[in-house]
Amino acid sequence: MSGSTYSLAFADRGSLLNRLHPLVKVACVFTAALSLFFFKDLLSGAMLFGALLAIALFAGKIPPRQILGSGRIIFLLGLLLMGFHFFMDPGKEVYRLGFLSITDVGLRQGPVFFFRLSAVVLASFILIWTTDTRDLMIALARAGIPYRIAFAVFLALRFLPLIQREMEAVKTAHAIRGRAVKSGFSHRFRLWRRYMFTILVNGLRKAESVSVSLETRAFGASDKRTYMKETTFSRYGWIALALTLSFTAALVVREFI
Repeated sequence: MSGSTYSLAFADRGSLLNRLHPLVKVACVFTAALSLFFFKDLLSGAMLFGALLAIALFAGKIPPRQILGSGRIIFLLGLLLMGFHFFMDPGKEVYRLGFLSITDVGLRQGPVFFFRLSAVVLASFILIWTTDTRDLMIALARAGIPYRIAFAVFLALRFLPLIQREMEAVKTAHAIRGRAVKSGFSHRFRLWRRYMFTILVNGLRKAESVSVSLETRAFGASDKRTYMKETTFSRYGWIALALTLSFTAALVVREFI
């Protein structure tokens, strides 16, 4: 696992979520994300976010330090969306900041969208933290999805922690040479451009290596593919899916009562 305050790498902690079938977790994430479109009240989104946080801590055994470290990404995206609605939603002007005005509708809807996006990002992180990408690839292939598409999903998720480690290595190298953390904004902006260029080049090199490896192994030559590892669907999967459907349905019904 990465040594940073947050990580996008999978870790098998022997938790309940680790033992669940990958497609069950994917279905739960889609169910939670779909229910958010019906939420118009702040409390519903906050309750779903709190439930996901409890699931991550107790059912996933994810360390609080890792969740808090990831909170920078989770809450930053939510805050950006909330700020957008503060200024862009039509309504009565409550406060003016330069040429921008905050409306009363924006103040009501902004927090709703904050929890919407934050809950989706946290659910996605839980899926990444607790799911072996190889198991997910096999489960998708067993479900009837062409194994080429399943392998593409596997590569996309597998590259996330690799890119993260690349970025940490580049940042550490620049920090050693130039104390980037204490430099001015313009200098740090130039450093970030260098980070992106280096990471992009390294990513392209890795992608080229993967394509060569696939070609030398005749990947895609046959219509079917066999796997050494099997994924099993247990009764806990049905229980988890039923609980997710029941909880989200209760929140949706609450919106219309």
